[in-house]
Amino acid sequence: MNTDKLNLKAERKMQKYNTSDGGQFTYPETLADITLKQYIDFVTLVEPTKPQELVNIQNAYYEYFEAGEKEAEALEQKYKAEIEKLTDRIMIKKIYPYYARVVSFFAEGLTEQQILGGKKHGDGMNLGHLQYLYSCILEILNNVEEPEYSNVIEVDGELWYLPMRYMQKSKLIEYAEASQFEANMKDLENGNWLALPKIMCVLVRKEDEIYSDALMKREEMFLNWSLENCLRVSFFLLKRSEISNQNLQAYTAAQALGRLKQASKN
Repeated sequence: MNTDKLNLKAERKMQKYNTSDGGQFTYPETLADITLKQYIDFVTLVEPTKPQELVNIQNAYYEYFEAGEKEAEALEQKYKAEIEKLTDRIMIKKIYPYYARVVSFFAEGLTEQQILGGKKHGDGMNLGHLQYLYSCILEILNNVEEPEYSNVIEVDGELWYLPMRYMQKSKLIEYAEASQFEANMKDLENGNWLALPKIMCVLVRKEDEIYSDALMKREEMFLNWSLENCLRVSFFLLKRSEISNQNLQAYTAAQALGRLKQASKN
């Protein structure tokens, strides 16, 4: 398949749901339905409010998932023990309110109070429906596959270009035009997603567009790109980093070999 030019236009496929009071709300179905800004706001404002009980379960799962054969059984028991700590009281007081916070954050036309219910909001959302919607957003965010590479991304009918495949045919000047580029790269590697739109201002351009300070004014625009398209840029940067590391290792090995040869001559 020719990957030089793929149609990657993001079409929002938000699912529509009806509420018991005759209302309606929409909810993301894929990464194309979530903007980069939404995701950044989620990881900085909502996810930090996750109850410690859920954090403990998550950490226990990761330990079990990454464990070797000898430790697996004990860590599986630890994981199950953390789940068993979720009493009905904890679920009602902590877990379900957090689920409601997450679901209402990504839903359009649905508030946290409508989900939880109350004097002005009726009985609230069925707990089974709430758990389903929460699991849906986790599935979207936690099961991200590497996209097929293309240096062309189509957004709202406009074509945007990344440098040639993984820097193999790109000039170094493409990555040195902005003085903050490497600093932003380090921020992104450290989990600061706010650095990504700044990096995109340098990397993602119209065809044959050269660098200018005006490109940095596109940061807000890139924040409103879909997470799907932004992750294409992220995977490109990941490959760039991997190749840079490989080149550094090869260079270091060549230097060591050169020193060894020189020492043998002496």
